[in-house]
Amino acid sequence: MSPCRFDQFFQCALGSRVVPFDYQRRLACGERNGRSEKEWLQSGSECKSRLINIPTGCGKTAAAVLAWLWNRVGHADDKHRATWPRRLVYCLPMRTLVEQTEREIGKWLTNLWDEADSLGLSGDASRELEWLVKHSPIILMGGEETDFEWDVWPEKSAILIGTQDMLLSRALNRGYAMSRYRWPMHFGLLNNDCLWVMDETQLMGVGVETSSQLDGFRHGENIGARPCCRTWWMSATLDEARLETVDHPRPNGGWPTVRLGEADLTLPAVRDRYTAQKKISNAPFALDAVSRAEYAKSLARFIAEQHQRNPNELTLVVLNNVKRAQNIFAQLKKLRAAQRMALIHSRFRSPDREAHEKILHSSGGRIVVTTQAVEAGVDVSARTLITELAPWSSLVQRFGRCNRYGEFTEGAEIFWIDIKPRDNKDDLALPYLFDELKTARELLGKLGGDAGPRPLREKIDFTPPTEIRPVIRRKDLFDLFDTTPDICGNDLDISRYVRDGDDTDVRVYWREVRERAVPADNEPRPLTNELCAVSLRAFGAFLQKKKPRVFWWNPVEEKWDEPKRARPGQIYLLAREAGGYSDTLGWTGNPKDNEMSISPPSQRELRDGNSRDPDSFTGRFVLLDEHTCDVVEEVEKLIAALALDNPISAALHTAAHWHDVGKAHEEFQEMLHAGAPSDYAAKLLAKSKNQNARCARRFFRHELASALAWLQNAPDDAANRDLVAFLIAAHHGKVRLSIRSFPTETPPPEPERLYARGIWDGDPLPGPRFESFPVNGQTIARFPLDLGVMQLGDGPRGPSWLARMVTLRDTLGPFHLAWLETLLRAADMRASGREQQSRVT
Repeated sequence: MSPCRFDQFFQCALGSRVVPFDYQRRLACGERNGRSEKEWLQSGSECKSRLINIPTGCGKTAAAVLAWLWNRVGHADDKHRATWPRRLVYCLPMRTLVEQTEREIGKWLTNLWDEADSLGLSGDASRELEWLVKHSPIILMGGEETDFEWDVWPEKSAILIGTQDMLLSRALNRGYAMSRYRWPMHFGLLNNDCLWVMDETQLMGVGVETSSQLDGFRHGENIGARPCCRTWWMSATLDEARLETVDHPRPNGGWPTVRLGEADLTLPAVRDRYTAQKKISNAPFALDAVSRAEYAKSLARFIAEQHQRNPNELTLVVLNNVKRAQNIFAQLKKLRAAQRMALIHSRFRSPDREAHEKILHSSGGRIVVTTQAVEAGVDVSARTLITELAPWSSLVQRFGRCNRYGEFTEGAEIFWIDIKPRDNKDDLALPYLFDELKTARELLGKLGGDAGPRPLREKIDFTPPTEIRPVIRRKDLFDLFDTTPDICGNDLDISRYVRDGDDTDVRVYWREVRERAVPADNEPRPLTNELCAVSLRAFGAFLQKKKPRVFWWNPVEEKWDEPKRARPGQIYLLAREAGGYSDTLGWTGNPKDNEMSISPPSQRELRDGNSRDPDSFTGRFVLLDEHTCDVVEEVEKLIAALALDNPISAALHTAAHWHDVGKAHEEFQEMLHAGAPSDYAAKLLAKSKNQNARCARRFFRHELASALAWLQNAPDDAANRDLVAFLIAAHHGKVRLSIRSFPTETPPPEPERLYARGIWDGDPLPGPRFESFPVNGQTIARFPLDLGVMQLGDGPRGPSWLARMVTLRDTLGPFHLAWLETLLRAADMRASGREQQSRVT
């Protein structure tokens, strides 16, 4: 069967006969450069970082996703497909866009699978598409996101979608709203073998500079990603200068850029959108200090009047903050301004937001009140748009939601409401600045009554003023590689690199908690659909209200604490009576709003912590040599699938054999043998059936014992000795760059004896009930563990642990080292999953 052409691939994905735009072809197939159309549309493009500067409504999402799919799955040349990254990371500024993008990509994948035969997809391409259809797209939103653990399949393709909070925080090794022990896995996988698509960058603030720095780091010396990792920045109003950062210099000739060309503008679909007329005028009132008190009522009446002029169409109202949107929506409900009305903002739980979004994306007459959440690519087209004055780039995006496809040939209208703060200190301007509103007001006067795409491009020449934003530097990134909290349990704060100023969020959810009690240790973890995003400032103010009952799980102390202050990216549990939420309005911060619906998951399990070992309880007893063989088998599969060469493959193989020998420690065997039948008494166990067993020594980490055992038994000239030690120690994400004791762990009786993570200097391995343990066909006799490497400076066994690990990090680079760490962890988790599935009852 002859290979398909990109046009056929594109049409099959969209399920229509719509011909792709010329720029979409160029993104997927490269520049034509004199080739025949057939040759061009059967070729692929080079994967490199680039800008995609295309007006709203011209299919940027389809362009990016289908270009990746074409080169990764649809292309006939296996060697070419292998040059494109395995993972597509689609980053969005706002939560409201995530589900919309997920739905579209899910349809495209299903359509392609249904047409796989007609497209001539077979072999590896067919298997890869089948995997994507079953397991992608994957939403990274925090909470218990999915039953499918995408991060344990690093050799497989994946499409990941999330907000900049979720994705950039994970790319910086401080993942918001997720287990801290999984941070390094996501750090490794999101900085290697990925194509990042930064969509609607005009709304991302400092996220643009951070993504630029990360792109520079990934190609830098002793830090770069392996395999390749590229970034595409997409926007209709992107300021190219913002991509030029200290570690991401502008290349000669500028960054490769995709724009609309002459061939695009001749297409009717593009021409209709580009020439769509949008009459614009100033609303007959403004928001200022005098009108503030009656503003909600005045605007609600104006909205109702305008909607009655076109009652069978969408009237879209865009306001600058959530509080005003809630107040005006409440006024419209009182007026019964329309039979169907909706409120859209980012402070809803997903089921409640989805109920409102169904109205937004339906047809017929309706009023939808929204915030900036509608600016970024929401696929709606209103006949009437009413918007508050906002920065110019935001207004351009808002105008793109009016007469989006040029379908209202009889006219569409935009009304803008002036906002008149007294000065920069006046909170009327928030979340924007006085000068930003002043500039936008001046530019609106130059449009001449039409805010369509053509006059926006031809009449307005606007370059945003340069803003000084914090830029993550190489030292910061290297410091973030260590995930061990300080002795007070605090972590390095990355919020200034993720979002601007007060735009940072926390996540909250509600549960029934008995009065004067704390949640149980096995309180079910929150599902994604339970979580509500709340701004850091708003939640900080909420915490000051009559001491509401709010809790967060402290993994260091392994208990529920009451927060004294709000921390970016943290998840908080609120007792129902704490309130703060309305199913209709979303987060209000009002304690009286406490009648929200609560439906927690039924499954209870002990939450993870520094001393807990949930992966060691698989529902059946598993021997140590059996589990080791399973992990070695999974490592060999990964080595083959990723075509890893020596000496890396040898290091992974060795680490797999040694990773769990520390479980031969008497304390760990005592825990695993609890409740075991007598025929297991003389056998070394790796897994237990007893779900409630705990080590007598608090914070005991078997992987530290395993790493020490390797260092003490490996030949001095062993290749990659320190790399093997790191991989062993890090395979649960709890022992990595540093070794130190915790303030509340069990100390040995001798005051001078070294101890850390439940290991005491001189502990015998194996414990007294066993004389030796097997490793890779060899028998290792009992020996004492030496914790001398936890001390600073060189000792009898050479450099300290910290010195070894820092040298290793600086030599391999944090991205590559985290990726290798993830491979062993993935193999271990996959082996444990197989053992759990095969358990006997």
